[in-house]
Amino acid sequence: MKLGIIALLGVSTTLVGCIPKIEVAAPKEPITINMNVKVDHDITIKADPEVERLLKQRQAEKTPEKMQVPGQPTTKSAN
Repeated sequence: MKLGIIALLGVSTTLVGCIPKIEVAAPKEPITINMNVKVDHDITIKADPEVERLLKQRQAEKTPEKMQVPGQPTTKSAN
């Protein structure tokens, strides 16, 4: 019985000495992340035909007659 207890103590002390040691330390050099990223956007806006007509009409009112796009009807303001 005493021999079993001594053997158990011997084995347990041997196993305790074999526990791996884990150490966390900060790196000596800074961490560098190279990100070569190309971002490309394609935005499409759809509008109701009536809204498009209204926007074109208001743009024509703000554009002087000399700068209007050919083929676009000229609108004269009542000043």
